[in-house]
Amino acid sequence: MSKQPVKEPNALGVDISGTPEAGQRMTLSRHNAVEEIFGTEHPQMATALMQHCLKVLKHDEASDEHAGNDERTFMLVAVAEIAPRDAMERMLAVQMASTHVAMVRAGRLLANTKRVDLMKLHYSGYNMLARTYATQMDILRKHRDGGKQVVRVQNVKVEDGGQAIVGNVHNGGVAD
Repeated sequence: MSKQPVKEPNALGVDISGTPEAGQRMTLSRHNAVEEIFGTEHPQMATALMQHCLKVLKHDEASDEHAGNDERTFMLVAVAEIAPRDAMERMLAVQMASTHVAMVRAGRLLANTKRVDLMKLHYSGYNMLARTYATQMDILRKHRDGGKQVVRVQNVKVEDGGQAIVGNVHNGGVAD
């Protein structure tokens, strides 16, 4: 059985503490940790995006007083995992993390609602957020692929006497 490597206690290099009322404090274990998370060399951009991450959270989601509901670290880890490569991806990563948190919030409301009218309302909100998140993922993929569609063929077998066609095929089997 192989031994798992011991990871740095805070691989992000950022600890956030505080409350919305008293203020948030960032403690960095690496001087450019926030810039690394957001994939930028500009501290001003990283700080602004960090603030955006915190602004979208409810008070109990950004507070030491509600540790079980704290989403601050999740927001940063989500952005770091997306690994934004440019300004558009940085902003989209924050939006994606925000949308995900909102979707979980809506799911919690849906799961704890007994009234049919509120269930429909929460389901609708959850559904819209899920569609938004899927759209955001698609936008990120298209941006990274340069807008090109990529088709991968894993396995093609052509038996004796058969023919394979590569290209766009329309009715009647005529290739473009």
